[in-house]
Amino acid sequence: MPVTPFHLGPGVFFGTICFRFFNFFAFLLGSVVIDLEPLFIIIFNLGPPYHRFFHTFLGGIVGALILSFFIFAFKKKLEGLCLKIHLPQSFTFTRIFLGSLLGWWTHIIFDAFTHYDVFPLWPFHFNPLLGLISALQDYILCLILGIVGVILIIKKNYLVK
Repeated sequence: MPVTPFHLGPGVFFGTICFRFFNFFAFLLGSVVIDLEPLFIIIFNLGPPYHRFFHTFLGGIVGALILSFFIFAFKKKLEGLCLKIHLPQSFTFTRIFLGSLLGWWTHIIFDAFTHYDVFPLWPFHFNPLLGLISALQDYILCLILGIVGVILIIKKNYLVK
């Protein structure tokens, strides 16, 4: 997917499902910050391909590690925010990294269905997921996962009180 909010759907859903094990905000950020890569390529007119190193599982490890250091640096503010919205979270580096990584990889998987220039298994230049579902099905699935994820967060929020 190009730079769209659709990846927030899987991020919210899987971040909520894995809430007890990984950091939710790291999962959510990991699922969308990856699109800074094609945005950068477009803004600086670097031409295709638009999905490069960070749209690979190996690149996801590097990107999630960088993102984790940023999140960890702001963990006190984020912990306060989580308490305000009744979603207390663990901000250990391990949970942040795992959340970031799984969010990043989730994005790669959803992009791999529809983008010819995503090679999740780089350095191998093939994409076993390409074309398994259509772009419309990909968007609808992301939207449905987002709606279900929001419902689960609301339910979780009411159960905490």
